[in-house]
Amino acid sequence: MAGTATQYEPLLILCGGLSRRMGTPKALLPFRGHTLIHKLVSQTHPQRPIWLAAAGQSYADTGRAHYLHDALPERQGPLAAILPALQETYCQGRAGIYVLACDTLLQPEAIIKLLAQGAGRPAWQQGITLLADADSGRIHPLMSHWSAAVRQDLQAYLAQGGRKVSAWLDTQTCQTITMPQTWQAVSNFNTPVDFEHALAAAQALPEAT
Repeated sequence: MAGTATQYEPLLILCGGLSRRMGTPKALLPFRGHTLIHKLVSQTHPQRPIWLAAAGQSYADTGRAHYLHDALPERQGPLAAILPALQETYCQGRAGIYVLACDTLLQPEAIIKLLAQGAGRPAWQQGITLLADADSGRIHPLMSHWSAAVRQDLQAYLAQGGRKVSAWLDTQTCQTITMPQTWQAVSNFNTPVDFEHALAAAQALPEAT
């Protein structure tokens, strides 16, 4: 959980995408005088391990964060980035990891606190906990908690050629946690227009961003 010092599970930040629709790496987008990747790293609790899945890239101002290599070459999707983190967390004797894409203006610890409402349920121990929109119920697989127990199933899925996150989730025990409706506008973005809208919405959410 997010609780005591011995329970700070790692945060994996996905920041290796090509960002084709954005036209520039999302991790380097500016927000309040800093890049998004710097913001996410600096806002994470100092006792929480931070792992970056950057597909071979390296970013400035990432401080204590540790880079992990994808399980597959040539950017074959988020699942290939998540598997090494699950394997590493299992080797360290930890129960799971938090997963967060870099295209968000929300504070990592706010997301983690909300996800931790699902702790203690079967899906927390054996599956995946995801945030979902309040109005539509749309899930956010990359704002989530993954149990280390799913690592072998995920490895087998990738070995069989599976890459789609939605298809993978259909095979797993999952639970959703509804996020505040006001978070939706700043939760993620794919285009410059989306990003401008998120920046405007963030002005009304200083406590969450």
